[in-house]
Amino acid sequence: MILMDNLLDADAGSVSGLAELKRKSFSGIGALLKRQAAIKLVSFLANIALARLLVPQVFGVYAIVLFVVQFFSTFGDVGIGAALIQKKGELTREELSSTFWLQQMLVWCVVCVAFAAAPFILRFYPALPSYGVWLIRAMAVSFALTSLKTIPAILMERKLDFQRIALVDITETVVFYTAAIVLAVAGFEVWSFIIAALLRSLAGTALIYALSGWVPSFKFVPASVRELVRFGLPYQGNSILGFVKDAVTPLFVGMYCGAAAVGFVNWARTFAFTPLVLSEVFGRVAFPAFSRIQGDRKLLTRAIERSIHSITLVMFPVTCLMIALGPEIIHVLFTDKWLPGLRAYYFYCTSPLVIGVLVPMYSAILSLGKSGIILKMMVALLVLEWGLGVPFVLLFGFNGIAFSQPIIAVPFYFVYRRVLSGENVHIFLIRNVKWQFISAAVTGLLCKLVTLHIYTTLITLPAVFCVGLLVYAGMMSVLDKKVFGEFIGQLRKLANGVGAS
Repeated sequence: MILMDNLLDADAGSVSGLAELKRKSFSGIGALLKRQAAIKLVSFLANIALARLLVPQVFGVYAIVLFVVQFFSTFGDVGIGAALIQKKGELTREELSSTFWLQQMLVWCVVCVAFAAAPFILRFYPALPSYGVWLIRAMAVSFALTSLKTIPAILMERKLDFQRIALVDITETVVFYTAAIVLAVAGFEVWSFIIAALLRSLAGTALIYALSGWVPSFKFVPASVRELVRFGLPYQGNSILGFVKDAVTPLFVGMYCGAAAVGFVNWARTFAFTPLVLSEVFGRVAFPAFSRIQGDRKLLTRAIERSIHSITLVMFPVTCLMIALGPEIIHVLFTDKWLPGLRAYYFYCTSPLVIGVLVPMYSAILSLGKSGIILKMMVALLVLEWGLGVPFVLLFGFNGIAFSQPIIAVPFYFVYRRVLSGENVHIFLIRNVKWQFISAAVTGLLCKLVTLHIYTTLITLPAVFCVGLLVYAGMMSVLDKKVFGEFIGQLRKLANGVGAS
């Protein structure tokens, strides 16, 4: 999490319009945090219900279908969405409409390819049911509907209008999970997810157009998007490589270990990544906000360091408690049928600990226009994910896919740091994370010792978790009193909806 009032606290007069940027950023953070908290609560409870209603194989089939459609969808964008956010100055109506029609041409070409290729996909995945062809085609239509949201969403992000974006997000979440649960109870199995995805796309697209008021004109001028494509192609290349990196689970694990194994791994990853709501909120605000202050290296440096401090202040204790209480959480909430994924869950939990540090650095590098460097890093990450993941699966089974997570993270920090140093942005890590890490680790250990002497239930488990957070807060109030006090003050402002001036 990033508290924008802290992030942009220094040298306010050094950037024109910084006060307004602070106000909008802070307002956006407050809106996203409140609604993302609601979204994650709905998602978490709904996933518990779905995990109880459906077997791991159903989750695995859905993950494979989603992977297939996402594979095709990566070719339906050239990264100009990010280019529009990063671009200095105002966007013209000609640029927006040309971008919209370019994307739609690409998207519908991809949908047609997906429809034609669907029957051949089943040859690679014998675990898919015979009606898998129509699962893939239905998800392709959902992707096409979602693409219609791109331009209105970009316009809102450039204005840091995250209150409306958050409203769209939570509406989509409620529609998806409500439909999925109702359909799962009715016995629709994997179709529960597919139909829910279609309904989510329809609801989100209709709402964002109603809120934005933007409609495309019938103009397409190739010259107006040429510069955007130059920035966007490396960015999209990064997205494609990220997709290929993550494909090791649905592609290799799915074919080698089966759909149930994919279900276990995806469940472990989703559960372990729950704290990443904080980095998701940060990322939505940081890229456009950092892009506005990219010319002031001193201000940008302080912004990154404060971001790291704020995100880890929350992410470290939540993740450490999730690690300590993992078996108890699975037994009480998800049932023991998900225990085979426990080892993968533990290793995936290392990612939120590191991402709290890496995401602010990543956003800063991107805001400086260094999408080419990010692309090279993604190539390295892809090689590591496959180069380590495949042999680990062969040696240790499907859980091995997660074993590479802590190994990969460390070199990325040093590379990101070197890139930023080359741009005269010098980040100091230890002083910004040491007390959070120590306090979180001690808190997790204490809570684990407590669970060894009590019987965990739906009442005692949340109680232990909450007490753990209080213990952590007490330790931080002593070890890092000034910064922790500022953090609590910012939380109160966010809770009361008070902006920073």
